[in-house]
Amino acid sequence: MLLHTLPAVITHNFHPDRGAFRNVCALTTEDAERIIASIRLGGHAYLKENYLQRRMLSENWLIAERRRKIGETPLSHPIYFFLGNMADGWDKSRPASIVLPLAIFDPGMITFTFPDSMTSCPFLRPADQSGEPWHGQVFTEDEIEDVIARYGFPDPAQSREVRGRDSFIEVQVWDDRPLEDIRRQASLP
Repeated sequence: MLLHTLPAVITHNFHPDRGAFRNVCALTTEDAERIIASIRLGGHAYLKENYLQRRMLSENWLIAERRRKIGETPLSHPIYFFLGNMADGWDKSRPASIVLPLAIFDPGMITFTFPDSMTSCPFLRPADQSGEPWHGQVFTEDEIEDVIARYGFPDPAQSREVRGRDSFIEVQVWDDRPLEDIRRQASLP
């Protein structure tokens, strides 16, 4: 089943030991590599040796597109969320979740990729892989609403296997001020 309206919530998945609302790309290379290594050691070998390089390339693309689409923002590196309620425990490296109303964020402080930014990043996609019309793009809220209205996106209530490669929409939040109260209330590091 495809949904054709923008969900009202977004989900941030994280590991409690590493804290919520963090971005590995905002760390020093040494600290980022240490965290990535600990994730691999935790049984998540899917993070390839060049993961940080690929993540940084993808994030540099996001930053350039964010500047072009919405201008400067309080955060130089985004905080990553999923569109909809994705508190399903699927990613064992990030077993905790916080589901928030999308409306707490100024639409001028968020961007979207469909699916995630690393899969969407044109610099990480094979040249012969044309993909879908939404691949390789960063969207504003109005633009992602149009994409969802036109093409839909898989219902998060279905399994990821059923939903396939384009199983979610990633949300990049570029302003963490709405999260300050949430951090305090939840006693998050």
